[in-house]
Amino acid sequence: MPARILQSRYLSVQTEFERGLEKAYQSQQPELFRAAQDDYQQKMQSLYSDPTLPQQYADAYDRYKVALKRLISETDMSDLGFMDIRNLGQSLLSVSTTAMNLPPRGATTVAAANNPFTPPAERPETPPRRMTLGECAMSQANSVLTGMPGLLAALIATELLSRSQRVGVLIPAAAYARFESLVRRISLRRDPGISVGRMEHLSSLENATGAEAWHFAPSGESAPGPLLESLRAASIGALNLVTTPYCGGQRWRWILPGGEPIADSSPVMTDFPVKRSFRTTLTLDSGHPEDIAQEGVLHFLSTLFDLKTEIDERTDDLFEYRGLRCLISPSTRVNILRTEQAAAIITAIADRTEAGDHVVAGADSLSGEDFLERIGDIYGVSLLPLDGKALFSRQLTAIDALLDRRLMNFAEHLGQPDREVIEHAYAAAGMASIPSDLDPAEFDDLVKAARQTQLSEHRALDSHASNPPEIRTTHSGGREFSYSTAGNGGEAVVLLNALGQGRKPLSRLTAHLSPRFRVLSWEPGGLDDSESEISLLDHVDDLATIVKREAPAGVHLVGWCTAPKIAAEFVLRHPDRVLSMTFLNMQVKCLENPLDFDTPYEIDFEALFRDLEQRPSTASWISTSLTSRGSEPDLDGMMETEADESEAVLATMNRDLRIPVLRPFRDANSTIRFARQMTDFWSYDVNNVAGQVDVPVLLLASEYDRIASPRASEWAHRLFPRARLLHAPGANHYFLYDRADVVARMIEWFVSGDGLPETSDEHRSPAALNSSVETVGSHGAEIQ
Repeated sequence: MPARILQSRYLSVQTEFERGLEKAYQSQQPELFRAAQDDYQQKMQSLYSDPTLPQQYADAYDRYKVALKRLISETDMSDLGFMDIRNLGQSLLSVSTTAMNLPPRGATTVAAANNPFTPPAERPETPPRRMTLGECAMSQANSVLTGMPGLLAALIATELLSRSQRVGVLIPAAAYARFESLVRRISLRRDPGISVGRMEHLSSLENATGAEAWHFAPSGESAPGPLLESLRAASIGALNLVTTPYCGGQRWRWILPGGEPIADSSPVMTDFPVKRSFRTTLTLDSGHPEDIAQEGVLHFLSTLFDLKTEIDERTDDLFEYRGLRCLISPSTRVNILRTEQAAAIITAIADRTEAGDHVVAGADSLSGEDFLERIGDIYGVSLLPLDGKALFSRQLTAIDALLDRRLMNFAEHLGQPDREVIEHAYAAAGMASIPSDLDPAEFDDLVKAARQTQLSEHRALDSHASNPPEIRTTHSGGREFSYSTAGNGGEAVVLLNALGQGRKPLSRLTAHLSPRFRVLSWEPGGLDDSESEISLLDHVDDLATIVKREAPAGVHLVGWCTAPKIAAEFVLRHPDRVLSMTFLNMQVKCLENPLDFDTPYEIDFEALFRDLEQRPSTASWISTSLTSRGSEPDLDGMMETEADESEAVLATMNRDLRIPVLRPFRDANSTIRFARQMTDFWSYDVNNVAGQVDVPVLLLASEYDRIASPRASEWAHRLFPRARLLHAPGANHYFLYDRADVVARMIEWFVSGDGLPETSDEHRSPAALNSSVETVGSHGAEIQ
């Protein structure tokens, strides 16, 4: 056990260090490398400060070698198959890697990593590597990956690269960037100095003749007919269809439109020379932070972590006295195998066979009750199993139902395959017998490692989001104002904040978008005495100044709450400068054209601001009254039922925002100025301009939004000619902060073209045909 604990801690520190190196390399900032190196040194020294753990690991390692030698001496090597030898080697490599990384007795420092920013002349000489990922132009590909590649695909790709193969990946550019990062991380963890092949993003199948194709899809789905036709036309040599639960990471896809599982609407006769299919049960590996790696059990764990974190950030200790009901029968079987083991079996079968259908699974399984109890103990929440019929009963609270919605029918992936079916796959892989399964202690260790990765990633994100942005200053209409910029490349995204708000509500979204986009934003001014009062049209002029200076070729506008009206007016004035618009929790209230879905918030503030206009002397009282609410308790302690409490929690604001959102009411003068801005905003009727907007528009409505009614977004959706509407179940007005990761991926999905409301199948490239796999999920949010 001490050896297992040490190895788990070592891998956690190593993973965090790799993330730091990757971030430094991508942003080309040497200071980030130095910070990551210093942090790594400190944590490793702290890890090994207890002399007992390294010694116990060393002792365990010695016993392992003795047992291994005895096993080899007593075994007839002719009885061992390919997979037996391979698994033996991987086991030895795993324990040896950790043992070799232990510092010598008495060591006071940890070996430094090679600094990629050091001039070549100052670096120690290292043997040249033959190839690197994406190093030069792709020639003839040995393997082509398509579909929704995630962790399982990355492990298979790493194996192919270790054989010096040329691997082409035919997926959208943004998806490739994530996949390459995951493959690079896995390759570095295995052996940073190993000779590898070459991996590159493909836009066509021009050089795929004779290649082996690997298509990855979620369980129950298949390759789209047009893609299969393109593969056949390219004369590929073999086709491997791999399906696995939550393939490519489904952590955010519950927000996307629903639809039927992908199947061939017009079946294609796939007369490939070699065709194999692989279906895995639930997989599990040590934690990887990338969302595309959240496959199998990691999808369950990341979904649980996300929901629990959201609830904990709104109210204290709910899960100390409330459990979470899961639609998993206590007696059902949960079959789990290591992702790395699944990848090894699949590649071995592909090496040894010409065709066949294979189910890759573990020999045994956990009961649903045991599965939930073990995870619940580690995550600090009581997970209660329920039969699937409970979905239609009153047993589920709103929070329970939200967990089930985000898990996207986890129960569909449960059950124990027949023993003969499992043995068939292992025999095809050249294994004489089925290896032992995950023992309970190993399962617990993997779950703990995943949770530690999630905690580290969440803390790192919050730290990144809290860093001061780069501030730039410009002028508009004789006024000087500031805006911020983040990210180093990609298309420009302008975040339009709600009137009166500061940067806090947008901070997490900025952090999630900045790796893929250049993010611009500014705080709408006009509240301070030192500023002139600013109208909605003044804000439009400010936006025009920023876009002209920073991104004259065009921007994607993302507006929250009141900001969509600014975006709508801007696109009318500058239609050639806007590529797309995303409206989050849109307010459409108009005094001259009242609608019947104003929220109590809007109605109350309209009355309050009218009274303030008549009696400015009340501004001080209003300011004091509103700002005092920031310290009120999380929830009403007199909730009658658990169902009432559940809905109240989901409607509650994140405690991080309770003070920042009161910024407009910080004093009497700002309160008066904000009231005038809102009255001016309410005089603008979006109904008069929406029909003239000829750019794609995505609207997001939240189920528990008490500030901007979901019906407002539904109404606006019918006004804009090229609009798409998504509903976020269980979310409130501050969804862009609570789940900035989901909003960021939703924006990327939309602006990349996958989510556009108008598409045409004509003249689409094979990459575009393949990307259609990403745009439809078998489960998701409603779309209109």
